[in-house]
Formats: sequence, C-alpha cells, structure tokens
Amino acid sequence: MKSAFRFLLTVIFITLFGFSSQSQKSTVKYTDYDRSYYFYYYQKWDSAFLMFNRYLNSPDDTLNKGKAYRYMGIIQSTIGDLYGAQESLTGAIHTLDPLNKDHQEDLGFAYNTLGNVSLDLKQYDEAIELYNKGKAFFEGSDFLAEVMNGKGTALQKKGDYPTAIAVYDSGLFLKPADQLLVARIIDNKARTQWLKDPAYPVLPEFQLALKIRADSQYTLGLNASYAHLSDYYAKLNPDSALWYANKMRETAEGNQSPDDILEAIDKLIRLNSSPTSKEQWYDAFKKLNDSLQLSRDTTRNRFALIRYDVQKSKADNLVLQQHITRQRLLMFGLIAIAVVAFSALSIWYNKRRKRIKLESENAIRNARLKTSQKVHDVVANGLYGIMNELEHRNTIDKEPLLNKIETLYEKSRNISYEDAAPGDNIDYDNQMHLLLQSYSNKQTKVIIVGNQLAFWSRISALQKQELRLVLNEIMINMKKHSHANNVSIVFKQEDDKGFITYKDDGAGFPTGLAFGNGLNNTVSRIKSIHGAINFGNSEKGGASILISFPLENSKP
Repeated sequence: MKSAFRFLLTVIFITLFGFSSQSQKSTVKYTDYDRSYYFYYYQKWDSAFLMFNRYLNSPDDTLNKGKAYRYMGIIQSTIGDLYGAQESLTGAIHTLDPLNKDHQEDLGFAYNTLGNVSLDLKQYDEAIELYNKGKAFFEGSDFLAEVMNGKGTALQKKGDYPTAIAVYDSGLFLKPADQLLVARIIDNKARTQWLKDPAYPVLPEFQLALKIRADSQYTLGLNASYAHLSDYYAKLNPDSALWYANKMRETAEGNQSPDDILEAIDKLIRLNSSPTSKEQWYDAFKKLNDSLQLSRDTTRNRFALIRYDVQKSKADNLVLQQHITRQRLLMFGLIAIAVVAFSALSIWYNKRRKRIKLESENAIRNARLKTSQKVHDVVANGLYGIMNELEHRNTIDKEPLLNKIETLYEKSRNISYEDAAPGDNIDYDNQMHLLLQSYSNKQTKVIIVGNQLAFWSRISALQKQELRLVLNEIMINMKKHSHANNVSIVFKQEDDKGFITYKDDGAGFPTGLAFGNGLNNTVSRIKSIHGAINFGNSEKGGASILISFPLENSKP
C-alpha cells in the first residue's frame, strides 16, 4: 500500500511539473539568444552551439535566427568542421532578407565568413564569388577592406597574381582605420608580388607589416609575418629563415594556435640540416597533428549529436502539442482522484505507522532489517522476475519454470544462513546479460553497452553479487513505476573505478522522492562495496542513475 501511495504522488508531481514546463515554453525562446551569445563571447563552444541550435526553433525573429546560424558557422569553422560551417552559414543566408536593411550587414558577414570557409577548403572560385556577394552589402563601410583582403587572398591562392595585387591596392586605397587590417593587406600584397616575381624587393613591406603588428601587441597576426619572412629567407639566408620559423613556433605556442604550431614545425623540419633535429621535429609534428585531428573529430561528432538531439526534441514538441488538451483534462481528473486518495491514504498510513512503531522491538531491529533485505532481494525480486516472464511469454515451458521456482525455493531456505555463497562467478557477463534482457519485451527495449568479461575481471565476487542485486532492483522499479519504452545500461572502467550508468525515457523520479525498502537496500549495498550511487532525472526526462565503485584485482 505504501508503494501505491508513493506511485500516486509520483503521478501527481510529474503531471504538475510537465504542465508547468509547458506554460513556461513560450518565454524560453526570448532568452535563449542572449544566453547563446554569452557562451559564444566567452568561447564556451559546446554550450553556445547547443543554445544557438535551440534558438533556431523560434518561429519568428529571423534576424537573430540568421545571426544564430552565422555564429554556429563561425564556431564550426573555428574547430575545423568546415563542411558543417558551410551548412550553417548557408542557413544564415537563406534566413536573412537582403531587402531588409536591418538584415543586410549580417548577410554581408555571412557571405564573408562563408568565403573564408571556401578559401580554407581550397574552393577558390566559389570563395571569390561569395566575397563579391558580400562586398555589395559593405559599400561605404570600413569592413569593405576586410572583404577585399579575403578576395585578394583567394586570387593569390588561385595563382592570379596581377588581379590579386589590384584587389589589395583597392583595399589599401580605402584607408581602413584598423591598422591590423592594414598590416594584413600589406603583408599579403607583398607576398603576392614576391610569388609573382622572386626578384621583387619585398623585404621592406614584410618588415613594415611586422612592425605594425608588433606595435599593436596583437600577437595572433605576428605568425603570418614570421611565416612569410621565413619563406623569404629560405634560400637567401637559411639561418634567418630558421630563426623566423622558431619565432613563429614560440608565438603560436603562446597563442595556443595548433595550426600555426604545425606550420612552424613543418618549416623547422625543412630548414634544419641536422638529421637528429629533423627527426625530433617530425615526431613533434606527428604527435601534435594526431592529437589535433582526434580533438576536432571528437568535437565534430559532439556537435552532430547536439544537432540531432535538438531536431529530435523539436519533433517531440510538435507531437506534444497535438495532445496537450487531452493531457490537461487527464491532469484535472488525476488531481481530483489524487486529493480523495491522498486524504484516505494519509489517514490510513498515519494509523499504520503508529501501530508499527508501537509493535517494533528495538532488540531485534537490526536482525529483522537484514532478513527483510534478503527476503526482498531473493524472494520478492525472484517472484517478480518469474511473473514478468509469464506476463510476456506467449507459451509457457513447464520444465524451465519449475527449475526457476526450485532455485528460488533453495535460495529462500538459505536466507537464515549468515555466509551464503555469493554465486557462480564464471561467465558473469553472460549471466548479467540474461538478467537485464529478461526485462526486455515489446513495450520496453533494453540496450546494454560494455557488459564484457573484461569489465568483470577486476570485480570481486562480493561486488558482483551486490551489483547483480542492485541492478535487479533498479530494473524491477523501472518495470513497476517508470513505464519506459527505452532503457540503456552502460558498463565502463576508468582510473581504477567501475561505472554503471542507467538511463530510461520513462516517468523519472518525482521531486522530493522518499526511498522505500528497495532503494534503501540499493544504497546500502553500494555503500557496502565502498561505492556511490546518484539518482536523478536527465534533461529530456526519464530516470538517470550513476553507480561508481573501486575496482579490485580479482579474477572472474
């Protein structure tokens, strides 16, 4: 009766919480953009990308939605996801209205950034076309020189040096106020002239660009100057070329710019005459390049998962709106029933609690608690497992059923023994798989990850026994209360610790949940193996349980 009382409270809390969340949804879209930009400003890329993605679900305010797409593209470009950046920036261009004056500046920024991405992808003709489109939105603006610099660089990379030099001259003719931009244009123009004619006296222009950058104390731009000077001296004076390559590496390390570090190390490999130095720099290059590639692959996958989750959430919300009226009626009906039931159960429960308190005997309390725990784990959970199997099987095989009942009978007889055997530790991964999959049926799908023999090889027999009972209790509570359609259990080891993560998409835990015998036993068992267990709800709803415990060097 107590469990039924708690289940009723769970339904009430979940229903009220669900509709409270729905009533607040209309205000979330007005704050998401500000929160997104906050994360973007402080370079918290994951959080910014997630919040900008959520803001895209806003049905109006196309200006900020276009900005959200553009900032997403900048973030993706920064972490090396160039194709993802193309997709987001194209979304910004399709969202913004070129006829709306309030949109035109952001549309120009989107074209310019997309041109930069195409430049990085070596799609030079496409980059030039995008810069031309962006230029139309910056006539009379200081940012026009920035666009001209990008276009000139695309022409230089394409090998059209005369046209590139003319474009750079047009940018300098605009006399931009930003001296760092002036330095970039001078530097890029000088390099283009040198590529066109190696005899051109380019050194004074390289040194002028370097001086402007050094005076500004903006160290990010210094790498370009050092790179160009190293290339210039590569044949004329290898020692100077090597010196500038080292300066580029030191500056890039100070700026924490891995791409510039790799470029500098590449120059050091080519410029060093010592085989030993070449080998050392090559090893450093390979290690950094592998690490950078792994980091970017991981981030790209994480961003892809964020986009998938946001799209799935949007689809789920559309389905939810179709049922909202029916849910409200159901809510009021449940509240009315709950009020009556709560009053009756409160009276009954208070009387029962007083009676149990008077009948309790302090002398045998600990023994009774221990016996109750064994009965719950062995008999109740065993019977529930058999009931669950009977409920979801179309046909009943008598012999296996009798064997299970006989096994349950033998276990129940051993309850009185203090040192019962912990059970068979052989093939424990398979035993655990069979236990968890016994709760899988047409209504509930159970997904198991990491349940391998290697996971159980460093777990003692006592830990295995306690973890089996704990997981069985969790699965029974899922079956009774959660009504989940999907359940996942993930096993993993990390830093001499074992972790088991349980998640489902069911009702989740209500606010202020009081533990019953089953969950109290679960907590006690985890503490007995010096572990910890945390109960909570995931952001999307549903229960989330994390179990951690120390590993032991035991054999399976």
